[in-house]
Amino acid sequence: MSLNYGGLFESWEIAVAKKVINDYRKERTYLAREGLDDLLQECLMRWLDVRDRYDTKRGASKRTYMAEVVRNMLINLAEKASADKRKAIYESVSLDEPFNDNEDEPALKDKLTESDDVLPQIKSELKLELSRIYQKLTPQQQKLCKLLGEEGLTISEASRQLNKHRMIIHREIARIRELFEKEGLRDYLK
Repeated sequence: MSLNYGGLFESWEIAVAKKVINDYRKERTYLAREGLDDLLQECLMRWLDVRDRYDTKRGASKRTYMAEVVRNMLINLAEKASADKRKAIYESVSLDEPFNDNEDEPALKDKLTESDDVLPQIKSELKLELSRIYQKLTPQQQKLCKLLGEEGLTISEASRQLNKHRMIIHREIARIRELFEKEGLRDYLK
């Protein structure tokens, strides 16, 4: 395909679209994995649909108008990608279906029961890892974890028990979260 898409677009139009797309992809991750050519084609087709609506009386240049059209198209594409991603998370899977597309494969429920033998080992390793990180906490943080986790106190109750202002408790919780996140165990915090 030629640089100007068979004469449909002027070189400045392609340049504006590429710049806006590259800037957008740097700022937002949803479209970072999409190919530049695919995004360029989507945006240029949208521009082709609306470029005759440009009105010189509105005060913006044609380039500015085009950049806004491309930006809006990218926002729409990112929202669609985000919605598709969320939709995929909530898709259900039958436990009776074969694990792979091959019908000779065992069902997912069979694979899960096979993995029960591995589960105690994983739990044991996780316990050791959590214990190791727990030891990195200050005594005050350890006590806070015990109050909030094991004893199930609220932040206000823990604040009263430790005789500390709630803001201090919130800061300590943030520090604990930060440590767990650094260790890759963020999912194990309540």
